[in-house]
Amino acid sequence: MSFPVEEVWVNRKVVKIILRGVRDRPGVAAEVFELLAARGINVELIVAGPASKGKTDIAFLILESQTHFIKDSEDILLEEIGGTAINYDPKVALIVFYGSKELSKKPGVAARIFNILAEAGVNIEMVSTSLDSISLVVREHGLDRAIAAITDALGVEVEEGY
Repeated sequence: MSFPVEEVWVNRKVVKIILRGVRDRPGVAAEVFELLAARGINVELIVAGPASKGKTDIAFLILESQTHFIKDSEDILLEEIGGTAINYDPKVALIVFYGSKELSKKPGVAARIFNILAEAGVNIEMVSTSLDSISLVVREHGLDRAIAAITDALGVEVEEGY
């Protein structure tokens, strides 16, 4: 079986949002993303951190063109979800590795991808996986090195878009 990555896609036009100190209770994630959806915000990736003392952080990516929707309603969002702060980080990029369903069945795929990026000096800030994809958030300044390393190591063309 060959390496199961068939396509790699990147997006430089994203912003990482971190909702800090959100109440850790059933339904809070639904509330957050219903509020965002009601404002027309499409979420590209979601990662929730571990809870501590009844609070958690929820990090997600949105298109940079939608950032103003969150900034315009920060107070309402924090009040509704019981959060303490919202952090914005526009200096990130999204890399998505797509493959067949074999992607999740073949041991070592994530490790190889992580090693390729590590050898290129690119740190991974967020990771999300599914049956047929691995999504990573990296610093924007390392994206060109990441693209070159991925192309060289995997022999796949990296598509840019948003």
